[in-house]
Amino acid sequence: MLGIVAACDRFGSERGVRFGARVNTDSMGVPAVDVSTIALRGLPELIENSGVVMSLRQRGVLFSINDSDNEPTLFAFDTTGENRGVWSVVGSTNVDWEAVTVGPCPGSRDCVYIGDVGDNDRALTSRAIYRVGEPRAIGGRGSVVAERLSYSYEDGPHDVEAMYVTAYGEVVLITKRRLRDSAGKLRPALIYSLPAAAWSAHRQAVARLVDSLPLVPGSAPLDLITDAGLSPDRRHLAVRTYVQAYLFATDPLTGRLDHSVAPTVCSLVPLGEPQGEGIAWLNNQGRLVTTSEGDGVPIHLATCPIPD
Repeated sequence: MLGIVAACDRFGSERGVRFGARVNTDSMGVPAVDVSTIALRGLPELIENSGVVMSLRQRGVLFSINDSDNEPTLFAFDTTGENRGVWSVVGSTNVDWEAVTVGPCPGSRDCVYIGDVGDNDRALTSRAIYRVGEPRAIGGRGSVVAERLSYSYEDGPHDVEAMYVTAYGEVVLITKRRLRDSAGKLRPALIYSLPAAAWSAHRQAVARLVDSLPLVPGSAPLDLITDAGLSPDRRHLAVRTYVQAYLFATDPLTGRLDHSVAPTVCSLVPLGEPQGEGIAWLNNQGRLVTTSEGDGVPIHLATCPIPD
């Protein structure tokens, strides 16, 4: 059982739960090990570190974003916490930025994809994803020009904080919050897809339901999905909640889950995060980086077991 302290907080419909509550780690998975706490330096504007992704081309470089009500800015730092660049994202608006990832885009290059995908009240009929050519992370300030993809979900609005891009440029989105079916039963987290071709269609795209996770958001108070990321070899997917990481086997070409392989579950409680949000892979062996919202909050490096 999870131990909960009831209090008013910022988590939308989950206001009965305070993130700072202490939890019992029994049944929450294998505790993360080899934990390192890394202070970020020279990034005073990065105050709501809501997502993170590692560059596939620039060794040790990570990209991050602020949550809603902040300027549309892309940040970079490395695994030592050093500032590697700050860019204004021209042509974008930060309504509720919640996810950042890297993936292929036209011209045989990598792009950084920024998900303006949050919707706490599930009331927005249109959401947006921006992508920019991956900037060279050598420090300093600059700007990047964004391409915008407007989309909706085929079955109505959803709140999403987890997004990744497959080897073929498909954008995958995973729902965050509690959902119920027509009988009132809690549903698993839903997985939606936007094809790569949507970027050139010149109309609002529609995200289609393609799968679900064997996770049920809201089945426990802190089990809300706050980020996801593919491993560099695209053979595994990490999906995090506020206090756990689930590592799934995936098809490296399609990015889809391999449901024949049981996921591993890793407790992030040892990290002591005030509001755990982001997760990304540092290598293919389960070495991860996590972020938490808050002014001056450090990042963590930790290792979790990957599925056999």
